[in-house]
Amino acid sequence: MSQENFDSYPYLAPGRRPIAWVTWLIVGSTVAVFLLQLLFLHLYGGGVNDIVGNTLAFGPQAWADGRYWTLITYAWAHAVIMFDDPGLFWLHIAANMIFLACLGPAVEEFLGPWRFLGLYLGGALAAALVWFFFNPNTDGIIGASGAVFAVVAGAGTAAPRARIILYLFYFLPIRMNMGTMALVCCGLEAAQAFFGWMPGIAHSAHLGGAAFGFLYVLAVRLMARNRYLSN
Repeated sequence: MSQENFDSYPYLAPGRRPIAWVTWLIVGSTVAVFLLQLLFLHLYGGGVNDIVGNTLAFGPQAWADGRYWTLITYAWAHAVIMFDDPGLFWLHIAANMIFLACLGPAVEEFLGPWRFLGLYLGGALAAALVWFFFNPNTDGIIGASGAVFAVVAGAGTAAPRARIILYLFYFLPIRMNMGTMALVCCGLEAAQAFFGWMPGIAHSAHLGGAAFGFLYVLAVRLMARNRYLSN
């Protein structure tokens, strides 16, 4: 991000690049949970029963059982089989963590570590609740996608004109600004939800997380600008 995007926010120290410890803590802990999922899957799950993932997952049954903590913990578990192919066990977590590792440090620098943690956890919570509203009688969900979409939308709101290179399918470079990136990601999710494409993916959760991320960062920007003008 260019420095001009931050000049109006006095709580940031110009020229400093602090370690994004919240981002890397989230990435590290999520990967650790996924490794635990794989370990328990092979030791106790017979290769098919994801014991850890099922425990952390959020869904109607978890809500009925009063396991409200799963509204957050589901974001630390990921699918161990994708598209009915066990060989793609890495795809779900890799897609989420790559986006988080690329965008998280910049958004954390803009917000500060504690506000960024609020963005991520709030995005996970909002994503779960929106998904639950539209899917009150289905199986549970797992994955950090809703929280990551909050970060994506937050990045687009924090610095919409900042130029980035987005790698389509992770190898085709496309140059765009972060505002456009956020709109494209959310637009694709909305289209998939509307037309019923890829029904196994919780598109409503992604959009719920993105809506929270936009509103959260917008509120932070407005509060920071008001404090700046009042000084």
